[in-house]
Order: sequence, then C-alpha cells, then structure tokens
Amino acid sequence: MKRAALTTVLATLLSLAATLIAGGDACDKVPVMRWADACDKAAPEVAEVSVYALVAARSAARSYGALVGTAKRLIDKGSVSDDQRGAYQRCIDGYATAHTKMESAMAELMNCDFTRTRQHYVDAVAAMESCGKGLSSAGTPPLVDMNAADKDRTLLAYDLGALIVGK
Repeated sequence: MKRAALTTVLATLLSLAATLIAGGDACDKVPVMRWADACDKAAPEVAEVSVYALVAARSAARSYGALVGTAKRLIDKGSVSDDQRGAYQRCIDGYATAHTKMESAMAELMNCDFTRTRQHYVDAVAAMESCGKGLSSAGTPPLVDMNAADKDRTLLAYDLGALIVGK
C-alpha cells in the first residue's frame, strides 16, 4: 500500500516537474518516449527520458535530509544505544555519499555526459541498502521506514536513469 501511494505521488510530481523543465535543449542519442512507457504506463505526457531521470534524481537527493536530520537529533539527545549510534552514523555517512552521487548523476544528465552516470546510481543505491541493513540490525523501526522510502526514491531514479545508461 505504501509503495503504491509513493509511486502515485512520485508519478504526479515527476509529471508536473517534467512539464516545467522540458523546455531545454535535448541531448543527442537520448530516446524520447511517452511518460507511460517510461514509468509503467502512468500518464500521457511526452518528454525526453533524461528529464524524468533528472527529476527523479533530484527528488531522491532532496529526500535524504530528513533521515540525516532525525539521526543527528537522536544522537545529540544521547538516548540511543551504542549499536544504534553506530548505525545512525554509518547512515549519515552513507547518505552523504548517496547525495553526492545523485548530484553527480544530475550534473551528467544536465550536460548530456553519461560517462559515469550508471555508477553514480549504483553507488547511491548501495548506500541506501547498507544503511537499511545497519538500521535493521540495530532495531530502529522509524529510521528503517524512512530509509525504505528513500531507497524507493533512489531505485526509481536509478530505473529511469537506466533507460538511458543501462543497468
């Protein structure tokens, strides 16, 4: 149920953002397809796939701050176990990596230079997965849920980017 709601919200946001952003120059050798083809046949808008990938990457990168802020507040309160503190700090560090990788992917998408884009996505997904594993083993349900949502956004960005650069 949560995944369906998240997909609907993201599809709507991507659709609106793509409409607003799609006015720039197109990249060479990037397919143009219907939104329905790019995102499980969800909407009728047409734009270059890199626009959808860019919007999804931007959404993912912007979402990372919530978990990082929550983890920092919990650490600062001093009300977490040593295991939780270590898991939170690893997530904070991993999220910094994921943010940097998404920013790099966005820059490459905007410059039509896809040389390292695939690896940036792979690294961002790996950071989300690593954080999730650490949180699960430390027994921290609220942050596990936040990480799962961030991982979904990151995977959506990766899947849209993969339409351009492959998996």
